[in-house]
Amino acid sequence: MRLTFFIFLFIIFLPASGSTDEKAISSATLLQAVDNLNIITEIYPPYNFKEKGELKGISVDLMVLMLKKLNSRQTRNNIKLWPWARGYREVLEKKNACLFSTTRTGEREKHFKWVGPITSTTISIFARKEKKIKINSLQDIKEYRIGVVLDDIGEQLLVTGGIPLIKLDRMGGVNVILQSLKKLDRDRIEVFSYEENAVKWQMKAHGINADNYEVVYTLKEGELYYAFHKDTPDLLLEELQNALDELKNEGEYQKILDKYLK
Repeated sequence: MRLTFFIFLFIIFLPASGSTDEKAISSATLLQAVDNLNIITEIYPPYNFKEKGELKGISVDLMVLMLKKLNSRQTRNNIKLWPWARGYREVLEKKNACLFSTTRTGEREKHFKWVGPITSTTISIFARKEKKIKINSLQDIKEYRIGVVLDDIGEQLLVTGGIPLIKLDRMGGVNVILQSLKKLDRDRIEVFSYEENAVKWQMKAHGINADNYEVVYTLKEGELYYAFHKDTPDLLLEELQNALDELKNEGEYQKILDKYLK
């Protein structure tokens, strides 16, 4: 694996006047790099989730089409479904890895390289309406039992905002959104920090009455991206970005958004 990338980096720095054979080799090496990507996602509907044994969602469908545009052998079946914390560590520590859907923040900027944006995102604090919780600042949140997903942006925003880890009920695993909503119902936590569309999707999917809950504070409005290990070659990222941009220009991107958000 490491040898592949050394060869890749050597080839892309060859002079622009290289022969046709050199260009062909470069294309072949780029394709191999795409085929060797370790692509990881989590349960995060409507962006990425599993239904009837198949991975689906906005980010999944876009990635599949991007791979097709690059003539990769990788398909939907090659995308790995892992708990968020495991995937996050993998992309931090190991080359040739991609994780999605990842909120791009200033804190994360130095740790990853990016392809996107996929779509906009809002990270919010949820509570049960009957609790009549009022939050006007991050400091107010300290007064409550706070549910978060391990290493998720909802946790990281709280920590960087001054909320100590000891105040957080941190949960890992695959079905963390549903389990956190159950904790809210059982009064094991009082508020839950997560992405709005993902929470609302899970409520609808599991027959949970959304009218019983409310957003009591907005932590961040941002954008979702595909995150790559920081040593990923720029040429590979450029090709993936070009593929995504083409999907947007061709109208395929909007069709996918309409499929999952309407």
